[in-house]
Amino acid sequence: MSTEIVAEKPAEVLAKHFWGSSFRANPEYEFVLLDRLPTHEQELLGALRGDANFFGLLRPRSATGLTTKAVCCETAMLFQFLQQPGLLPGSVRVGSESEGTIRRLVLDGILQIAHGSEWVCGPAACDADLPFSEENGRILARLSLQAIKHAACLERADSTDLSDQLYRFNTLPLTPQWLQRIPDGTALEEFLQIQVGGRCRSELDQDWTRVARHAERDMWMAWDSRTIPAQRVGDVGYKLYLSPAPAHVKDALRILIPAITAAGAHHFKMGSNVRGLLRPDKMVAYFGEKAALEEAAYRIAKELSGCPSQGVPFTVELDSGALISWASDPPSETAAPVWLRKQSWRQWICNRLASALMIAKREKSAAMPAWRFALERLRLEGVDVVTWAPASTPWQPNLTSKVALS
Repeated sequence: MSTEIVAEKPAEVLAKHFWGSSFRANPEYEFVLLDRLPTHEQELLGALRGDANFFGLLRPRSATGLTTKAVCCETAMLFQFLQQPGLLPGSVRVGSESEGTIRRLVLDGILQIAHGSEWVCGPAACDADLPFSEENGRILARLSLQAIKHAACLERADSTDLSDQLYRFNTLPLTPQWLQRIPDGTALEEFLQIQVGGRCRSELDQDWTRVARHAERDMWMAWDSRTIPAQRVGDVGYKLYLSPAPAHVKDALRILIPAITAAGAHHFKMGSNVRGLLRPDKMVAYFGEKAALEEAAYRIAKELSGCPSQGVPFTVELDSGALISWASDPPSETAAPVWLRKQSWRQWICNRLASALMIAKREKSAAMPAWRFALERLRLEGVDVVTWAPASTPWQPNLTSKVALS
């Protein structure tokens, strides 16, 4: 059959000629069953055997910049079906989620769509005319966009490096002055006034239990509530970020503790050394209900009005500017590889942005820069890439409202 498509930009193809277009499996991928991999690779990915949705792997045929993908039975069957180019099978066209799934497969380079005599995927198949404003007035939105643009400019970074750069963006440099001021954990506790006899210690001991650190390199000090039970596995949780400038952390902590105690937080943590003090997400409180988080945020904002802030990228800004924000972590995935079983919201975001940036750098497109493609790919995961709220996620399909201070 003819694959001729006339007078269209490549980036418009997927948007305007979806069901009537020819697709094919990307010939640079091959499908393999887990049992066919070398023994060491099987051991590395062994946890996937426990996932009922896992069927096999799509593996790059050569060092082309593509990454290995774990796929379900339906995706594997579609990939095999489209070894011969043609229209999508009728079974794929049934269901409201089918179009979104196909778009993700094309943007990820697993499938390709016909454009004239060529086959396109990635940025070349993305709708370049989708509206997006870089000036929405929100501090954290601008900060997040700066992080993505910075990562997009890193030429030799791999996906892991890009994710790390995104995650650490807006961390302040470790200066000799800060290192001299807080050389170790004991000095940090004194700085925060949580040492024995410190200003905040009695309140901590009354309502919170210090969590033992599991490793010497643990970056966090953490506490569990004495009255609010820990969140059950699988429940949706909410986390409040308090991000003051480092010099104002002890004042912020003095306000944070009674506010989250009264509102019903079940856990909170903060950086355990000077490096943790300089990261943007230096203070995090965990709640089981969004209303409880909102109550705590209101109390904190009222007491810390005018406090200089640092700001946490990829979190939802509240009406207090960059000082207070929120997010919701995905649940633990027991069937995933060990390093992916438990990801925070920001890790989840950064990993997906990094993967999209790698695709965009490989499939260069004049119609859509890499940073823009990464946003559009993340939007297909159900993330509001303007506010950074989890507008629709596998664990929160109906979370569309934004927490506001009122």
